[in-house]
Amino acid sequence: MRKTIYTRLTGIALLGVFFCGCSVIVTAQGTVIKNGTTLKVTSGTTVVETIQMKLESGSALDNSGTIILKGNLVNQNGSQTNLGTGTFQFSGTSKQYISGQNLFNNVELNNSKGLNLTGNTQVNGTLTLTNGLITLGTSNLLLGPTASVAGTPSSSKMILASGTGELRKTWSANGLFTFPVGDSVNATTIEYSPVGITFTSGTYPAGNYIGVSLKNQAYNTGIYTGSYLNRYWVLTNTSASPITGFSADATFKYLDGDITGTESEIYCTKVAPDPVVTYAATDAPTNTLTAAALTSFSTFTGTKGGLVTSLTAFLEGPYNNGTMYTDLNDLGFIPLTQPYSGDPWYYTGTENVTSIPAGVVDWVLIDLRQAGSPGSATSGTSIAKRAAFLKSDGSIVDLNGSNVKFYNFAVTNNLYPVIIHRNHIPIMSNNAVPRTNGVYLYDYSTSQNKIYDGNGFGCIQLGTKWGMVAADADGDGGVFNSDLNIWRVDFGAVGYDRADFNLDGNVSNADRNIWRINFGSISLVP
Repeated sequence: MRKTIYTRLTGIALLGVFFCGCSVIVTAQGTVIKNGTTLKVTSGTTVVETIQMKLESGSALDNSGTIILKGNLVNQNGSQTNLGTGTFQFSGTSKQYISGQNLFNNVELNNSKGLNLTGNTQVNGTLTLTNGLITLGTSNLLLGPTASVAGTPSSSKMILASGTGELRKTWSANGLFTFPVGDSVNATTIEYSPVGITFTSGTYPAGNYIGVSLKNQAYNTGIYTGSYLNRYWVLTNTSASPITGFSADATFKYLDGDITGTESEIYCTKVAPDPVVTYAATDAPTNTLTAAALTSFSTFTGTKGGLVTSLTAFLEGPYNNGTMYTDLNDLGFIPLTQPYSGDPWYYTGTENVTSIPAGVVDWVLIDLRQAGSPGSATSGTSIAKRAAFLKSDGSIVDLNGSNVKFYNFAVTNNLYPVIIHRNHIPIMSNNAVPRTNGVYLYDYSTSQNKIYDGNGFGCIQLGTKWGMVAADADGDGGVFNSDLNIWRVDFGAVGYDRADFNLDGNVSNADRNIWRINFGSISLVP
């Protein structure tokens, strides 16, 4: 026979409830479990507390039945209190609070006004989200290794994890868990943006957990501009007993209102800590970001680019007193599609535009290499390539004029970018390129020491600047007779031609004069 006990006023009988120790006081202010007392609710018993239930320091509560709270649960014990194997239902008509360090088995929230945590809380059984929001604030909610979430989480029944507190889950084996988290922009705008984590391998020590929190704002608009999400998620792997040797996939749900710019340009990006990694493009129809094969956890958002570069270089051919001529662009000769798909580069990128922006000198190809030193940064260490525009002021920009961005890889060593042009000798940085405020910045032109060229044959002084040597018509990294042979064949040609070393749109004697001066120059890029 089930028993239901209501504890509203002094003198109400609590049938089926056992008191051990000193005393339990039931007053108009609720139930108070005194120091040295254990309140035990037996299996099959339901206790309804309409005011509040308070555990004084040194008291205990052993619930094997069901406790329905219409008010707050106040725990004044200084350490975590195990509250038994039963169920606690929070179903008040105004906002409710749980204070102190509490270990529950089953918890159900059925209160449209919500539930606030003001102390770290653990649930080892089932957390049922029937109605209302659990606000973490600065507290953490830990779900044990066998804990599960019941109900149908949504913007009206979920966990608000936009403060410093985390929703945490302990793993005991491979599998999927969906963190039913979101944020509250204001009293009327509640946003559900869950995170799904699937472990496919790993070692799961006792005490492990993955924590999730989120923010309803852009991660860093100063770096990630154009197309991005006004939302980011922070995933942590406890340092005390971390999950190790793992591979995991993660999904992140966002809302249409989070999108700035063009959604199709957004990629799932691990933005902090270093290294920055950009994963797959967003699945726009489902508003889902995906990061596959994770081996660490970090901060994730949606951005247009992962690794951002700001590189500066000058070509000898069109150089003129600190700037470069844009004759090829002015004459309409620059192709709309990147020109490095053929011999000797065989670059497979599909960069293309509908028109060439003003101020562009020509296309260049950036080859990012990572190694311990520039001498070991061979072509085999290349991690990414991208065609971009070289502007008259020496800046190398993406197709839309912004800093050049690279996708789907991580920098795990020193970064040495190589700049390639179709008829100039390639150059590589002589130093590991530093990352400043999220951007890899490097100017090759400020001194000869900025360019890896050994004893000076792979670059050239251009007034106060240093730049790339012209007249490498065949792209083999040197200025030889083979380049002059190409000039002979193409002499008199007009347009976009490899033998047009000064980039004026004509293959003329002026180009041969450049070849003559530079004959014997050779790149020492490894």
